[in-house]
Amino acid sequence: MLGEYRITGSRAAEISASIERGVGEGALRPGQPLPPLRELAERLGVNPNTVAAAYRTLRERGVIETAGRRGSRVRAKPATTVRDLIRVEVPEGVRDLSEGNPDPALLPPLAGVLAAAAAQGD
Repeated sequence: MLGEYRITGSRAAEISASIERGVGEGALRPGQPLPPLRELAERLGVNPNTVAAAYRTLRERGVIETAGRRGSRVRAKPATTVRDLIRVEVPEGVRDLSEGNPDPALLPPLAGVLAAAAAQGD
């Protein structure tokens, strides 16, 4: 079901972090089913409520989706999808902001403002 990725943890926060890490690294792919609650709880040696809490956290964060008895799976486009998997071609003439770095030529000059703020702090 999970290939070679091994979910770890003994607390809900650790289990959810392990799954989210697997999604972020690309080891758990979009649409991939997760183990049933009871199965994962048994494998980790924890109470099923602990796994349920981890899955609930992941669902609230947008990493997985649950479908009752049909199980839980990694969302098609989870919040932590590896950036390379969601590559979008930028049309010509459009500024690509996906890397988060603005063009320095478009930023306002801040030297005067910062100097004035520093002077007020003395």
